[in-house]
Amino acid sequence: MIRSNFLLKTTLLASAVFYASVAIGCKPDISDKDIVKLDVAQAREYIVRPPTTSIFESPLPGIWVDPRREPDYVLGHIPGAVNIPFASVSSSWMFLEGYGPKIVYGDTYNDPLADAMSKTLMQYGLTDIYTLRGGLEAWTEADMELQKGAPPVLEKKRPPRKRPIRH
Repeated sequence: MIRSNFLLKTTLLASAVFYASVAIGCKPDISDKDIVKLDVAQAREYIVRPPTTSIFESPLPGIWVDPRREPDYVLGHIPGAVNIPFASVSSSWMFLEGYGPKIVYGDTYNDPLADAMSKTLMQYGLTDIYTLRGGLEAWTEADMELQKGAPPVLEKKRPPRKRPIRH
């Protein structure tokens, strides 16, 4: 009797652990291999004409993400970019949920800050994360202009959420 109780409890515990892991999901580790780099022309195209997987849905608008500190953002950033400093990503990443392609950029080629931000956003479960190859250096080398000034208030820039169709 004691042995059957032990087996029953062990089986129930194993089942609970299995179902909990399925319900919660196991996220694989994100590595540098998961980072998709776009050149300036590709990145601009993704922002202007976001890719879509369905002919029945309109693509969600894309957004530029600047992970640098606010003083660096103020001195020059890609027009229309939002500033989500890497140090505060844990409290601000949800703002990006309503967007399609999210293109992260840093100052230069192989910028560790841009790569870290891209991987962190992926770990939070966001999709369509890309990194601008060359960052602001490549942007200015392509004769693209930088904008100066304070970052927009995130909540005011957020796109409207899609509401489900009710039948």
